[in-house]
Amino acid sequence: MTDQPNPDLDSTKLYLSPEKDELFEKGPWPKPFVFNEDVVQVFDNMISRSVPLYREVLACAAHWAKDYYQAGTRIIDVGCSTGTFLELLGRFLKQPATLVGIDNSQPMLEKARHKLVRVQQIHQVELICDRAQNYSFENSSVVVINYTLQFLPLQERQKLLRSIYEGLTPGGLLFLSEKIESPYRQFQETITRHYEAFKAHNGYARTEIERKKEALENVLVPLTEAQQIQMLHESGFSQIDSAIKLHNFISLVALK
Repeated sequence: MTDQPNPDLDSTKLYLSPEKDELFEKGPWPKPFVFNEDVVQVFDNMISRSVPLYREVLACAAHWAKDYYQAGTRIIDVGCSTGTFLELLGRFLKQPATLVGIDNSQPMLEKARHKLVRVQQIHQVELICDRAQNYSFENSSVVVINYTLQFLPLQERQKLLRSIYEGLTPGGLLFLSEKIESPYRQFQETITRHYEAFKAHNGYARTEIERKKEALENVLVPLTEAQQIQMLHESGFSQIDSAIKLHNFISLVALK
């Protein structure tokens, strides 16, 4: 394992599994894209090499979570995958808290359980295998959704955001990271070129980039930044701002 969890580590270090993502390099590859066991095994490497500022986004989310956490409430990570953010947050928070991870992939949660062993010595950790749409967010002061909402059907996103808003305590925070698209064709072409260059710099071959793009078509459906903000407003949030943005990825904060 790389970046092993340790209380003495810098709080921005991430605990990532070392298995290299080579799913789209050769042989059969997931099409359409699904979070199956093959993806789970290399997910940490895949997302860290595919999302600009991934480490910085998780560190930023930890800082915001610390600022808005209210004692006696819950911090919930929707689409927690292998538990990377919860592990980081667990080291970052000094006071005991209830940390909840929700994911509909049991293999993801099994990896998360191993990753969160030390965190459980300080915090109460709950890992729930279910769709977020089935969950009650009651008594939560911070909800984090990093790169998860974008995989839901459009008609279900608004419903989930509304459910989160209703469950948050007054003064509660939503930290949302998404892949977005530009409303302007020329900008979108430029953004796509820069994004694919970013992935190539991280070791992905052109064939891998094209195969992944094809697999994600109609599976990951991005909105524009304006559409995403409008959806948050319509869910009840009145104070919304951007925390981080680079190319076609943005992190938004929204306050109840």
